[in-house]
Amino acid sequence: MPRIYRNKSLDRGLRILDLFNEDTERLTASEIAALLDTTPATLYPTLHTLIAHDYLTRDNEKRFRLGLKLLERSGQVLARFDVRRIAQGHLRKLARSRQVTADLAILYGDEVLYLGREAGHPAAILDTVVGRRVPLHCTSLGKVLLAFLPDSERDDLVYSLLLDSYTPNTITDPGQLIKELEITRQRGYSLDIEEFHLGTACVGAPIQCHSGGIVAAISLMLTETSDIQTTHQEDALAILQTANAISRELGFAESTRKQ
Repeated sequence: MPRIYRNKSLDRGLRILDLFNEDTERLTASEIAALLDTTPATLYPTLHTLIAHDYLTRDNEKRFRLGLKLLERSGQVLARFDVRRIAQGHLRKLARSRQVTADLAILYGDEVLYLGREAGHPAAILDTVVGRRVPLHCTSLGKVLLAFLPDSERDDLVYSLLLDSYTPNTITDPGQLIKELEITRQRGYSLDIEEFHLGTACVGAPIQCHSGGIVAAISLMLTETSDIQTTHQEDALAILQTANAISRELGFAESTRKQ
């Protein structure tokens, strides 16, 4: 990446974090300054900002060391590597018990990225969806991934989306979408009723890691849409049970659930 696009303060902070490893667990401000060929006074604003956000901590000897925020973030990244392996069996069981297609996906920038799909019938042949990307605003997977973001992050992302219309039911107003996401978060699952494809409805639920953060989402694809408004409860209960089972294997416990 061209240096012109680099943020100097952020670059300095990341370089500080990179100084710590298994052989160098603690460093003073003077030691950090020497390694970066600068002065302690220059580094103090960056160091204290990293402390404020828990990326660094300082002990009684005024030595800096990595903070617990990095453990939380690394746990979320590792969970994404594990989630496909852990979810596969649960997703297959869910798909076959409900006799419909079940999907697994993650948030990828401003889109949904599919990680896997299971068929409702053992003999069914499905086109692979791994690596396929679809919109956030009109899919049950996308609504789940948006709904459980922190409010400010969710709103910023919603207002940055194009909100293209795919069917007459697609939500294209950001304010209305945010209201829909609030409902999704309150009830714990999402609905897409012919918003992306006519004749298809989906119900989605979040996958949580040990910290309570949302690392993925799963969905059921339903083809009978005429009565979905009043008959989706059984599908919602089934997908929530599956999502909870996957989350528990990722280390999530009810006591860490985020409100």
